[in-house]
Amino acid sequence: MTDSKIKRAGENLYQEFISRSEFSIMTSVDAPTTIDESYAVQDVYMDLKAADSGGFAGYKIAYTTKVMQQRLGAKEPVYGRVLSDTVFNSPVALASADYVRIGVECEVAVFVSKDMPISDSPFDKDSVYESLGDIALAFEIIDGRSSAGEPTVPQSIATNISGAGIVLGKPVHNWRDLDIPSAKCELFINQESVGAGKGSDVNGHPVEPMTWIANSLASRGKSLKAGDIVITGSMIPPVFLDRGVTALVEMDHLGSVALHVE
Repeated sequence: MTDSKIKRAGENLYQEFISRSEFSIMTSVDAPTTIDESYAVQDVYMDLKAADSGGFAGYKIAYTTKVMQQRLGAKEPVYGRVLSDTVFNSPVALASADYVRIGVECEVAVFVSKDMPISDSPFDKDSVYESLGDIALAFEIIDGRSSAGEPTVPQSIATNISGAGIVLGKPVHNWRDLDIPSAKCELFINQESVGAGKGSDVNGHPVEPMTWIANSLASRGKSLKAGDIVITGSMIPPVFLDRGVTALVEMDHLGSVALHVE
């Protein structure tokens, strides 16, 4: 793709987002065909959204499990951006009218405490973990907007993998001393259990994907910085929420997070 096609594709995505139209990128002449082209389109699209949303707060990681990768034909996880104005603290009430189809995924948020400059790459687990601060239980807010054509990895990346924000629980500092992989995570909708998982469902440990994203960003000339928040992948399949319901996720060692949809 030429720079002009990448720019046009990202701008068209932004206009479709604003108008709540179906995303048409994969059926247009500007459809990305490679992973790198898809991330380039995502950059244009999300930079336009960030101008209205106070900038960026961090990243989201998706498809961290082999099951999800196989379902879409992905060879590795993918990442998207998180906008500053879409980060909330639990408990929170959000308006369903602000989304096309609001849903949640149950994740762990990781707070970056030290810059990870590109010059230090490639990163290993030890170097990445030294740059991390607290973690917290979190909801990822997703917005289920439709896209023309069959779901593909390039389409998912370009459209930011349905990411629409984060609801954060209380930060936990001593997570390295806790058995996070064995910790049970359970999702309740209006006090009824609708799903459960555990920390090991995300690459064996929900902090493990941080090494992947540090190296993936470095390969594209980007880097994690102090203050970034990264959500690392869902322990429970996504659930879409009707107006008037309350979603509550609880996890051993990490507490709870609550979201009410008005």
